[in-house]
Amino acid sequence: MNPTTPMPATHSPATLYILLDAVRCWAAARRRHRPAMAQLHLRLRRYGCEQLSPALDSLLRLGEQVTGHGLRTGRGPRLSEDENLLIDLLQARWTGPVPYACSEAIACAFCYAVRSTQILLAQALESRRGGATSLSIRDANPRHC
Repeated sequence: MNPTTPMPATHSPATLYILLDAVRCWAAARRRHRPAMAQLHLRLRRYGCEQLSPALDSLLRLGEQVTGHGLRTGRGPRLSEDENLLIDLLQARWTGPVPYACSEAIACAFCYAVRSTQILLAQALESRRGGATSLSIRDANPRHC
């Protein structure tokens, strides 16, 4: 992102809880060979933000390709390395290139998926508060998600 691009807001603990709950639900569904996006949609509907399901599903699937392994989740309040990376990326706290074990095209798609999810998270949160967001997909930087 360039220096003039507005950064995504740091998400509240409640938002991070919702995100972590959804990510862990998605990972559990994948491990059980269940339809992950359907399970994710049901989980996010509890919080009134089911519109995030397709973006988050794409982000997590691409994340598995980027890391070269299935999503590793923590337990309870303990976060896995994958969960920490995801939260840092979505809050734009990651300072360097994402280490990846995939093609440049997949890595680039992952970076755009991160930015899309940032935008949708901001819109979902702002719509609940009655505000608007100025984030744009044009602000994505494939070199530094």
